[in-house]
Amino acid sequence: MHWQLTSGLIWGCSRERMNDIAPRFHDGKTSSAKAVRLSLSDQSLLIYHGDILLAKWSYDKIHVKEDWNDKIGAIFGFKETPDAGLSVSHHSHFETIQKRLSQRNKASFIIPTKAKYLLLMLVGAVIAGFLLFPLISYTAEAVTYLIPRSVENKLGDTVLTEMKITLKSCEDEKAIAHLNKISERLMAASGYKDMKPDIRILKFYVPNAFSLPGNKIVVFDSFLQDAKSENEIAAVMAHEIGHMVKRDALESFVQVQGASIIIGLISSSGSYGDVAKFASVLQSMKYSRDKEFAADKFGAETLIKAGYSPSGLADFLGRMDGEIPAEKKEKDMMDKAVDALSFLSTHPETAERIKIINDLNAPKNYRPSLSAAEFKELQDACVKDSK
Repeated sequence: MHWQLTSGLIWGCSRERMNDIAPRFHDGKTSSAKAVRLSLSDQSLLIYHGDILLAKWSYDKIHVKEDWNDKIGAIFGFKETPDAGLSVSHHSHFETIQKRLSQRNKASFIIPTKAKYLLLMLVGAVIAGFLLFPLISYTAEAVTYLIPRSVENKLGDTVLTEMKITLKSCEDEKAIAHLNKISERLMAASGYKDMKPDIRILKFYVPNAFSLPGNKIVVFDSFLQDAKSENEIAAVMAHEIGHMVKRDALESFVQVQGASIIIGLISSSGSYGDVAKFASVLQSMKYSRDKEFAADKFGAETLIKAGYSPSGLADFLGRMDGEIPAEKKEKDMMDKAVDALSFLSTHPETAERIKIINDLNAPKNYRPSLSAAEFKELQDACVKDSK
């Protein structure tokens, strides 16, 4: 058996005119991508540019790099050339190739049939819990720990991708390296040294940082520019690491969306659902009072063990406890989402949180990891290409 895929059409004997978007192949060595045609045999996917064979991928080594999205299509990868990628923009191409892959290499997290029935029963119990009992947070916490890390990582990637549509990403390598240096010191002291935060910098006027599912911590450039010391930056990061290790961001998604997110995750449809639906949850994500206090406690203990001072968190909260000036606010969805997510937005308990931190009577002195020049580089992150 040997047949070919053109852009949008499966054909064998006769060649149809290509008048739509063709698959594109990235060889992983050059930055450009080539429009290609695909030929599928019983064992392999053959990738041609004109009459030239660019690659021959055996199905057992192909995997889905980026799951199907109606707006941008999907990307397949090959284990022997990890930097290469095959982008397809037609769902028929995606489905035809994906069905030839082994179960572990397909896009969605697929649960064996027996386990799926058990989880569907669990979903029913979750729905009943949401409808009948005022214990949503406890139910969400229980469900959160059933979600595999691989699925959580995918969800975090999806939300971050959606955020980047609205907010500009800052790829300041020095700044990210400095933040990683601080986070490594915190993680070593936290008891979770095997977990590595994936730190991203986005450009936005709100001095802010928050966590996303999949060990992601998002830092706004305004937060770095506003910080008065490395200790303040370390303190805010320690707080967010507290949310990260407890998977609080994932739990918020589960709590807000209810059982629907679980049904989507255990589905075998090959899709993680509508990106916009996940991103819209940002508008409703706001941690409970108990979770904020728990993250403060975790952060304070971690800071002390790492040689920083919790006073940095109290100082920053005190300075940020107020409304962003109205003239700076843009009334769009992302603004509302950030206000909801941020532990730095005005909470009724901010004064109480500051008091609890100050009552620790921890030393205010700290041992910096960055030189004065490195801290200045961190403060100036993304300034030159900002506005």
